[in-house]
Amino acid sequence: MNEEVIYFPEKGVRAAIEKFETPFFLYEESKLRSNLQTFRDSFVKYFPDFRPLYAVKANPNPEILKIVADEGFGADCSSESETWICRKLEIEGMYTGNYTTRDEFKEVMGDDMIVNLDDISMIETVADLGMPEMISFRINPGVGNGDFVTAGPDAKYGVPFEKAPEAYKLAKAAGAKKFGIHMMTGSNVPTSEKNYFADLVEKLFEIVADVKNQTGIEIEVMNIGGGFGVPYNPEEKSLNIEELAESIRSSFDKSVEKYGVKEPRLMAEPGRWIGANAGWLVSKVHVTKDSYKKFVGIDASANDMPRPSIYGAYHHLSVLDGEGRDRETVSVVGRICENNDQFVRDRELPIMKIGDTILIHNCGAHAHAMGHNYNGRVRHAEYLLEENGDLRMIRRAETIEDLFKTTNL
Repeated sequence: MNEEVIYFPEKGVRAAIEKFETPFFLYEESKLRSNLQTFRDSFVKYFPDFRPLYAVKANPNPEILKIVADEGFGADCSSESETWICRKLEIEGMYTGNYTTRDEFKEVMGDDMIVNLDDISMIETVADLGMPEMISFRINPGVGNGDFVTAGPDAKYGVPFEKAPEAYKLAKAAGAKKFGIHMMTGSNVPTSEKNYFADLVEKLFEIVADVKNQTGIEIEVMNIGGGFGVPYNPEEKSLNIEELAESIRSSFDKSVEKYGVKEPRLMAEPGRWIGANAGWLVSKVHVTKDSYKKFVGIDASANDMPRPSIYGAYHHLSVLDGEGRDRETVSVVGRICENNDQFVRDRELPIMKIGDTILIHNCGAHAHAMGHNYNGRVRHAEYLLEENGDLRMIRRAETIEDLFKTTNL
């Protein structure tokens, strides 16, 4: 049983449900900081100039971003709004958009953000707006891995690796002086894939060498992306980040010697690994239904955290004070008028009764950020359990009036 998956800050949860109306998200600052420090320090041990970037898409709450920046992380931004909030907070980093409009390029380009282009066709637009001194390209190596593959023939992302030399040659001709390279081939790569990132680095160095041989360009920054897997099921193992960093160091050493290229500065952009296990969706049971099978209805819904409804994703679920109860097979569902609004399907859990508190784990990343308002359901509040034990609201719950503020009502 993986303690990282089943853990929750019980004292903080109990204090929160006494103070706040459910459902809500609760994030634990001490766990978040521990994750940030572990990731950062594990890589700095092997790469002294390592630059970690936090994937803002995972959880863009400004109070979370302040903690991220306080621990020395920059930002991995994928949209105009993510770039906007990071600039408000004076966080620098890299912008990696895809199929980016001219108007968005106008807003995101600046000395504080390395522009990482998804396609050769974007060079003309960027050059017309004013080519930055440094430009990077996201490369598609033709293959991918992970729960959600983001590279390969069917993926919409990146410059095909065969075209990389052409991309850099055109960017240089357009005025770029410094160059970076980026690759992300999958999200939530299984923790069992121990050699995945080391192999990714080797592939990147092959491309770096090819670019140098064909264009004379030396790559100065190498961003190995994100996708660092986290366990959602208690039966899964956690990823050992220090072992991962050591394997990448070995891959760097071998590749630099093999290809005779300058060692680039290493970057990485974790999001899920940083925040997932530092957040919980806290809800209460309000209906138990004996139908063709047993359903337990809670006051949270897929609009709060849609991963199970979109992907069929597994999330661990805890019943506060459920230890020692008899167990039964149930499905735990929300109130959206769609049958895929099911957080848990046919899982053996402690017998639940109306009023019980339910915790859905791994909700600190790609949870609230993916929420929506289908059925006119409002999204709910976010609270931070601070290191000193205090609870602080970091986003209020939406109201019905909020949903119609942008209309002519």
